[in-house]
Amino acid sequence: MGKMICPRCHGNGYIKVMDSIENPTETIHQCPQCNSQGEIMIDEQRMKSILQKERDLLSVAHIKKLEEEIDMLRKQKIYLQSKLREKESNDKRG
Repeated sequence: MGKMICPRCHGNGYIKVMDSIENPTETIHQCPQCNSQGEIMIDEQRMKSILQKERDLLSVAHIKKLEEEIDMLRKQKIYLQSKLREKESNDKRG
């Protein structure tokens, strides 16, 4: 058996919960998953499985973020090229 940081409270020992949709005020509650300890006991096989899933999710999230950045840079390139062409056209006229 080993310990790992509680996935629900991220090691804080407490969670923030919104009262309701109508009243989005956050209230603080003790974490029921780890009994406010910030860690949970877990067997090694389960821990390896969780860590592998986290790595996979991080990889997917990282790739998605990079794809979004590439898309943004492409749009910026198109915009800047159009501005450059516009400036060159204006320079030729005047």
